[in-house]
Amino acid sequence: MSDSSDTSIIDDKKNESTSSNNGNYISNIGNFLLTVLIIFLIIALYYTSSGFILYACKLAQSNILPTDIHCFPYTETKPDIQPIQTNIFTTFTEPQLSMKMSFPYDEYNSSSKILDMFREYKNKSNSNFLANYFISIIESVIQLNFSAINTSLNILNELPEVLLVILGPIIIAILSTILFIFDHLYIIYLWFVNMGWFFKTNTNDSDSGGPKWKDVSITEPINYGCAIGLLILFIIIFFFSLPIFSIISALALTFCALSCISYKAEMLNKSISVAPIIQDIFKYYKTPIMSVFSFFVIVSAFTKLGPLPGVFSIVTLALIYFGTLSIDIFNPIKKDNLSPLVSYKQAKKTCNFKELSKEKHGFLYNMIFGQSGGSLTRELKNIGKKLKM
Repeated sequence: MSDSSDTSIIDDKKNESTSSNNGNYISNIGNFLLTVLIIFLIIALYYTSSGFILYACKLAQSNILPTDIHCFPYTETKPDIQPIQTNIFTTFTEPQLSMKMSFPYDEYNSSSKILDMFREYKNKSNSNFLANYFISIIESVIQLNFSAINTSLNILNELPEVLLVILGPIIIAILSTILFIFDHLYIIYLWFVNMGWFFKTNTNDSDSGGPKWKDVSITEPINYGCAIGLLILFIIIFFFSLPIFSIISALALTFCALSCISYKAEMLNKSISVAPIIQDIFKYYKTPIMSVFSFFVIVSAFTKLGPLPGVFSIVTLALIYFGTLSIDIFNPIKKDNLSPLVSYKQAKKTCNFKELSKEKHGFLYNMIFGQSGGSLTRELKNIGKKLKM
C-alpha cells in the first residue's frame, strides 16, 4: 500500500515537472515571437525615418526651404532659385550611377500655410503691433530652424548614401536635440530684441492698403507711457514664460520637420511625395536591412529559447543566404533608370529685397527716441523751423 502511494506521488511530480517545462517552453516561444515583432517594428520605423532623411537631404541640396527672413513666404519678395537635379539611390559601380530627383520651386512648394497666414496679417491695414511682436518671434524661430535644417542636411547629403541610410536617424536625433536647446536661448533673445514693436503704432485708419507704422516717442506721453508699461509687463511675464518657450521650440521644430517631408519632388517625369522614396529604401537597401533584422532575431533566439534553437536559426539563415533555401531576402534588387552622377553642390538662391536705409542704433536709443532715425530729433527740427519763420 505504501509503495503504491509513493509511486503515485513520484509520477505526479514528474507530470508536474513535465507540464511546467512545457509551459515554460511555450511561454519562451511566445516571448520570442513578441520580441521578433517588436524588432521588426523598430527596424521598420528606423529605416522609414531614413527614407524621410534621405528625401530631406535632397530637398536641402535644392535649397528651396524658406531660410531667408527677407524673402517669400515671410515677405512678398520671391527668391530666385537655381533648378538642379540631385542624385538618389547611387550604385557601388565604377563609375557610380544614380537615379535623379528634383524639387521645383512652384506654387505648391513655395507656399506655407502658417507663414502665409503671418505674411497676410502683417500686410493688413489693421495690423496690430502686439500681434506683430509675437509673429516676429515665431517667424524668427521658424526661420532659424529652417536654416539650421537646410545647412545640416546639405552637409549630410555629401556623405555616402548607404552611411546616411544606416546612421542618418541617429545623427539627426543628436542634431535635433542641440537645435531644440538652442531654440530656447534664441527665443529669450527675441523676447527682448523685438520689444521695439511696443514703440510702434499703426496709423492706417482705413480698411484698405497696408499698415502705416509710426514710431512712438516721448512727445506722445500717453502712447509712450503705454509702451513703457508693456515693456515692464513683458519683462515680468518673461520669468513666468520659460516653460512656454519649450512648447514654442518643440512646435517650431516639429513644424519645420513636417514641412520638409511635405514638399513634392519630380522623379522620372512624375510628381512624387516622400512615400515612394521610403518604399525604395526597403527595396534597394533590402540586404543591409535584412542583415540587421536577422542579427537581432538570432540574438533573441539564443536569449529567449536557448543554445540549440539559436544554433538552428544560424544554420537556417546560412542556408537562405547561400541559396540552399530559395527565399529571396538577401538578393539585392537591380536599380533602373540610372545615369552618371551630377554635382552635390547646393543650388544657388538669391533674394533681391529692398532694405530701407536707416541709422543703426542700440535698443535703448530706439526705445527712448524712436526708431527709423529718431522721431524726437525730427520733431525738434520741425519746431525749430517753425520758430524761425
